[in-house]
Amino acid sequence: NAVVDSMKDTMKESKYHKNFVVLTFMMPMFRVALRLIGQSDAPASQQDNLTNAFGETFNEGNNAGKYASLLHTMYFAKLSEALIFRELNEAEDAAEEYFSVDRFGFLSPVMFFGKFYSGLVSFWVARETDDNDRKESKKWIKRGVECKDKIEKLSVSASTWNFENKLYLLQAEEQFCSRNFERAETLYDAAILSSKMHKFVNEEALANELAGHFYLETGRRNRSGHYFSQAFEKYNEWGAVAKATTLTQYLDEESER
Repeated sequence: NAVVDSMKDTMKESKYHKNFVVLTFMMPMFRVALRLIGQSDAPASQQDNLTNAFGETFNEGNNAGKYASLLHTMYFAKLSEALIFRELNEAEDAAEEYFSVDRFGFLSPVMFFGKFYSGLVSFWVARETDDNDRKESKKWIKRGVECKDKIEKLSVSASTWNFENKLYLLQAEEQFCSRNFERAETLYDAAILSSKMHKFVNEEALANELAGHFYLETGRRNRSGHYFSQAFEKYNEWGAVAKATTLTQYLDEESER
């Protein structure tokens, strides 16, 4: 995988030049990348070492504790991984960790993507807790809305190209929580189309997958198959073959009908 190989080369250079800050920034995302492409079956948090990456072990946690911005990166990696692999408990825990350092407000790509992923996780957790704890659900919806509002500001004032698709997907998830299903349908399709137009293949895959879960969870399995199939195709196109494999359960169920 060209991206993983490039990350390895950069980390080797960082180690050679003793730039452990860069190394610490990259390591969490490198661990996630290994899982996405199927070179590691374990969640990133359970990968004890990466001796194959540059010949010896390195514990980024020792360095990250010195810098809140590095913690930001570590928590974002855990958050995005848990969302992509549909691990609810891990996603909730990672979101709590992410929000605990988010108040520092670092202006970085990680912060922007962090708002997107933490918003998606917030709406997901809100739906899963709604029947059991309304107060807790409202807390997560409030977090999701705050993240959505920040992405909306970025879409208007910074870059429609980069943030329009993300805004549509957050809005779709918000409407899902509010049970405005017809509006949600329109927004999921808008997020997919915008991701495609702006060439974010990974987010096109994610938008299709979340739309599939939306239709599945609202009792319309017959409509979910198309979206899961598109997500499977786009994850493979992105190179996330291990993630794509996790969707076969939904495709198999549809083919048996």
